[in-house]
Amino acid sequence: MVDDVVVPNDIVAWRGPDTDPVRSLLHDLREPLAAILLLTESSQGDVRERLSSIQEQASWLSELVAASLDGAAGDHPAEVDACVLANETAARARMSTTTSIDVEVVGDGHVMAPPIALARALGCLVDNAVRAAGPSGHVLIWVGSCDDAFHIRVLDDGPGLGRVASRTSIGLATTRAMVAACRGRFRLASRPDGGAAADIALQRRSDAIAL
Repeated sequence: MVDDVVVPNDIVAWRGPDTDPVRSLLHDLREPLAAILLLTESSQGDVRERLSSIQEQASWLSELVAASLDGAAGDHPAEVDACVLANETAARARMSTTTSIDVEVVGDGHVMAPPIALARALGCLVDNAVRAAGPSGHVLIWVGSCDDAFHIRVLDDGPGLGRVASRTSIGLATTRAMVAACRGRFRLASRPDGGAAADIALQRRSDAIAL
């Protein structure tokens, strides 16, 4: 399922000037704010569950703002369970879309990275993938070790790179900056059978500790 993620002749390594941190933050605030609005307007489901979801979204907003205000000075590298992060990101995205979002985990998912930076990078990629796949499309978040690194991959079944109307370029610029903060590598490629595949490569937790 993930063998077609890396296409050597069709990989784009995103580089360029860092995005405006204020615009980047505003970009990342959209999804949790949209989820909160939908939860407050909905009359379906258990009230306590909706309130709990709203609290989770509000907590994430608070963390985003706090990290931005102190220039990410407090977002130190720490052990992150990428499997938990992937599921949390998927759950957050599902609140504001009908796109099918699945998570597939292979092996141990612990990495060393700044937690907020990694969460923002993955959130941006899932947001882009959902938009590319459309309301009836499918997005997969794949987490696992491959080759010499630990990978978090986001695959969509949309029309492919360059075929989706772009609202802004902030999401990919933010991803690039956040992955750099994690000392990782970011690649974006078209998939042979259609759609796009984004790949974040990080040091395994064991490799980081060994250093």
